[in-house]
Amino acid sequence: MNDVAVIIPTHNRATLLPDALDSVIAQTVSQRIEVAVIDDGSTDDTERVMADYLDRCGDPAARVCMSYTRLDKQGVVTARNTGLAKTSAPLVAFLDSDDYWHRDKLARQIEILIQQPSVGVVHTSFRYVDESGTLCDDGPQRPTNPCVGACVPTLLDEDLVIFSSVLMRRSIIDRAAADEPHGLPFDPRWTNAQDYDLLLRAARLCEYAYVADPMTMYRLHGAHGAMGNLPRAFGFHAQVQIDFAKRHGESLGLTEADGRSKAAAFLWGRADSAFWQRELQTAHSLCEVAEELGVADLRFEELKRKASRPSWMYAAKDRIDQMIGKQPSRPGR
Repeated sequence: MNDVAVIIPTHNRATLLPDALDSVIAQTVSQRIEVAVIDDGSTDDTERVMADYLDRCGDPAARVCMSYTRLDKQGVVTARNTGLAKTSAPLVAFLDSDDYWHRDKLARQIEILIQQPSVGVVHTSFRYVDESGTLCDDGPQRPTNPCVGACVPTLLDEDLVIFSSVLMRRSIIDRAAADEPHGLPFDPRWTNAQDYDLLLRAARLCEYAYVADPMTMYRLHGAHGAMGNLPRAFGFHAQVQIDFAKRHGESLGLTEADGRSKAAAFLWGRADSAFWQRELQTAHSLCEVAEELGVADLRFEELKRKASRPSWMYAAKDRIDQMIGKQPSRPGR
């Protein structure tokens, strides 16, 4: 039997958590599902919400069995590591408490893992939904995804995997943890991008597969729409790129310089995009992140200078360009 553990870290999402839990209960698989909800110090009604689900799904012998662990606020790394330690199923799915799944998600992924022994990670396409659960995009996201097969080089360029869509073999997680000095699935150093770090470490050990149909609903709300949070998140992403190449690059034909080059390219793409969207503070902050990580070059210096100009100058220029029908063009494009 390919039983599944579902790890759900949560913090102050009592109003959204039921959608995640209901989507797990609704899965069409016949396999047993053990759900570990790890409450990272919530101060809302999460405990009360969970009491109802534990009444319904608290029997260890049930097809869907839920457990609830309450922690002092320690962060998502500890929450995810705790969830893994409290479960034992050979397959592991990760679900953020504000996201939810299509009812056939696990069935589609398990079928792939049964048919393809070399595959250790299966992820899926997704749709964006708003806080009320209403679709707010123009269709399935990333209907094609290059993170398939042996995908370390592609994944090291950029994290193109939605973590709430991931199903992994526990054996891959265990091997990835055993290769690290800390011996843990999720690295305590990364308060952000710890999922990206695990995905890279897993890609060293197995192939990836992809379900092109949107099996995961990714919710946009609150901090997801805050541009001010992006420099910090992207900075952790770049740190993981550098660190992974430094620690594991030799066995993959990569050098630390390759990791730094990929980090620079990643940060430049985000900074340049932010500038042309006139998110000047974000662009400026991303240039500073590149400087702090030692990957900045003349491109960043020039962009930082331009992003330091008053925003009204660009607003006026853009209005004039719009009036005369001029399309904005980026250097070299």
